[in-house]
Amino acid sequence: MHERVKIFTYISGTGATVIELALEDKVNQWLASVPGNIVRVTQSESERHNAGHHITVCVWYVPHDEPVQR
Repeated sequence: MHERVKIFTYISGTGATVIELALEDKVNQWLASVPGNIVRVTQSESERHNAGHHITVCVWYVPHDEPVQR
């Protein structure tokens, strides 16, 4: 298996600070730093009672040193 996955998760309202980068900024920074081809992206969201909004983004990719097979 040549695919890799990077998982980003964020929970708002529990320890999040104004200084902390938004999830979108974190994903964009990672995308700019890792050479490869994206093969799939998924996202899930849920609201937790008294704990904020939970978001998970998964990016499946094949590093440039691996051949892409679809």
